[in-house]
Amino acid sequence: MKIAHATLLGAMALIGSSLAVAPAQASNKPDHVITLTGSNAKLGISDLNAPGPTPGDIRTLSLALTNNRNQPAGRAEIVQTLTRQGASDGTAVKVVVLTLPRGIITGIGQSDFTNFTDPQGRPKDLIEQLAITGGTGAYRGVSGQVDVTVLPNLDSQWTISLDK
Repeated sequence: MKIAHATLLGAMALIGSSLAVAPAQASNKPDHVITLTGSNAKLGISDLNAPGPTPGDIRTLSLALTNNRNQPAGRAEIVQTLTRQGASDGTAVKVVVLTLPRGIITGIGQSDFTNFTDPQGRPKDLIEQLAITGGTGAYRGVSGQVDVTVLPNLDSQWTISLDK
């Protein structure tokens, strides 16, 4: 009887642990995805040190966001600070604030540039990934990722994958 009881408890523990793992495996898919387009860019470049790209230089970008029906959906405000400059490329830390009708989403990431202070310069990777660091309003407590696809004329596509 004790062996049967121990076997039953072991089987229940195994089933319980597999149930605990199942939701984590299913959570690889985001709870909600928002797709927006950024356009009408306002670009600012502060070349703070020696002329040309040097650590500490700052790029700012402000974009109007529209939804898939081309209706206004908020703003994207971006601040990038050059942290490393090599002979042919540099790396910048990117902070993003997305102001949407139901709240704010914040994110952070990095970009690699060939010429950070060139107004025509674009990130080397045409698809960048940002980590969502928080939010307000309807986005309070969210996590996830933002994929930004660089388009011509400083436009961009924003795919916001939210987990709650």
